[in-house]
Amino acid sequence: MKMTHQLIDALTTDWDPEDFHDTFQEKAEALIEAKAAGEVVEKAEPAAQPTGVVDPVEALRASVERARSPKDTGEKASASEKAGRGKKPAAKKRTRASGTGTLRSLTKAEVYEKATKAGVKGRSGMTRDQLADALAKGS
Repeated sequence: MKMTHQLIDALTTDWDPEDFHDTFQEKAEALIEAKAAGEVVEKAEPAAQPTGVVDPVEALRASVERARSPKDTGEKASASEKAGRGKKPAAKKRTRASGTGTLRSLTKAEVYEKATKAGVKGRSGMTRDQLADALAKGS
């Protein structure tokens, strides 16, 4: 309990309301005064559009789901794997993407991972489609 009081004391500062002002109210008042004076008031710029940034949590979730599901790898789980007897699983088949069609169905994170493994240069500045094109050219 003593540490709690020490933390609160350390973070406590004097508050002076004169140090703070309402910028929203100031902007609204300036806008009202400008309109009342007959000035042309420009509308605010529209909000920025989403950039298509990959959600790392969603990418991780998708990766885990792919790792769990044997049908995503194109192989069937053997009876011993289903039963969990601990036998060594068969080696996974290596497959190459058959053009950009297959790659375009993947998320950017998935295509980026493939581009990383393939050693595509300049991949950090590429879009998902550019990554897919670069991978298709390399295969």
